[in-house]
Amino acid sequence: MEKILPPICSKLMGLKEENRIPFHMPGHKRRWPGDDLFPGAEDHGKALGAIYGMDITEITGYDDLHNPHGIIRESMDYLKEIYHTSASWYLINGSTAGILASISAVCRPGDRILVARNCHRSVYHALRLLRLDSVYLYPGLCRKGEVIKGIGEEDRDRLVSLLETHHGVKAMIITSPTYEGLVSDVRTIKEIIRPYGIPLIVDEAHGAHFIYHESFPESAVECGADLVIQSVHKTLPCATQTALLHLCSDLVPEERVREMLSVYQTSSPSYLLLASAEYGVFYTHNHPDKVGEYVDKLLDFRRKCEQLKRIRLFQPEPSDAFAYDPGKLLFLTGGAGIDGLSLFRTLLDRYHIECEMACAASCLAMTSLSDRGEDLAKLEEAIFAIDEEVDAAWFGCSSGLSARELPDTVVFSFRPEREMAIWEAMDGEKRSLVWEECTGRIAADYVCLYPPGIPILVPGEKITKEIVEKMNEYLYNGYNVPALSDGQFKVTAEDGRSR
Repeated sequence: MEKILPPICSKLMGLKEENRIPFHMPGHKRRWPGDDLFPGAEDHGKALGAIYGMDITEITGYDDLHNPHGIIRESMDYLKEIYHTSASWYLINGSTAGILASISAVCRPGDRILVARNCHRSVYHALRLLRLDSVYLYPGLCRKGEVIKGIGEEDRDRLVSLLETHHGVKAMIITSPTYEGLVSDVRTIKEIIRPYGIPLIVDEAHGAHFIYHESFPESAVECGADLVIQSVHKTLPCATQTALLHLCSDLVPEERVREMLSVYQTSSPSYLLLASAEYGVFYTHNHPDKVGEYVDKLLDFRRKCEQLKRIRLFQPEPSDAFAYDPGKLLFLTGGAGIDGLSLFRTLLDRYHIECEMACAASCLAMTSLSDRGEDLAKLEEAIFAIDEEVDAAWFGCSSGLSARELPDTVVFSFRPEREMAIWEAMDGEKRSLVWEECTGRIAADYVCLYPPGIPILVPGEKITKEIVEKMNEYLYNGYNVPALSDGQFKVTAEDGRSR
């Protein structure tokens, strides 16, 4: 079969042969400036030179991301066919741009929106920018470790109650799958909210690969969502910060989405990023054999991990999620005698394996079709070796690892009281206090473990003694809490204790 490059990639690959003299941006003029500053890096210079040679923005004949009629239009039409959507767009400002554009397309300033409380920070940025009144739906927690559940039938009564109590909700946004791979029942959620005539936005940043194999859950684009955002760079072979936005119904005007994308996407889009997103999608779509090989290796790995003694590979109960992404390898350490961060650091320091994130009771390894068989074999060898050491330490035998773990932690079970709106807290007068002195004050910044970046405290919420103590516990054990990195935290000038 003839191998044909997709339109953006094909056009870029032919740029050098056009022999154009560039009296236009960017300033490097498609030339690597040289290796003088990097002695011995000639090979890297050649690679960078090839990249520079294709780094353009909107030049004659290369279309315009914000008003596409040529190669970009053709490529995005192919996206529609692949994902079966009404319209699809490339995002070169990441899923963040897609989330901001989606919320702005369905809400006007001051509107009310229903938000799953485990949403990404970009959702909260939209709340601030549009001064939206947020109504929160708190997903439950799995019994196995500190893992947030998917939203589904068991949440029906709570969801209806919120919609009936808070009139005038204009949209709902959820995250599915979660960072750990738990998928919500999008069809049921849409069925519940359909009588209210509001669009459902799904942040499916971690699910761009779902449509490519039956072993993965159904994508939200197939389940009734109105707008779906996917970070192709997370699970497809695409460059960092590339993403897609899909319009899947006529409930949201396409023109409104386009208008908002022009607000939140750069006016000088990188064609390297466009080409990377395009190629990653087209490659995956046209290589079902490669996807099948990846899934076979993945499922074999999961079967082998059933033999672990202390560390466990997470597999949710049916009540935890509507579906689960097997590509997320979440190693649970609760009760194993080791915490998630220690497992993360041991994998990195001893075996040179860099995982995605660590929490108190888990460590997450992300996979994709780009993972080689030998890489999964090394991860398997490392996990089983560490598991043996932890098991030996547990029984008092000699081992290089100590039987240490954090106390049982349920940080995502906190339900802070909201004292003021996000924008009131962030745009008003603020002051910095030592974190230990913040009990009873009103937060003027976000408190979150990063990754995953889910806010434990949102600006405008009251800081409790329990939250202060729990975050101190995380800091003491070496976890990353960006807002508390210097021991100080921003609070509103107004004292929450007097309200």
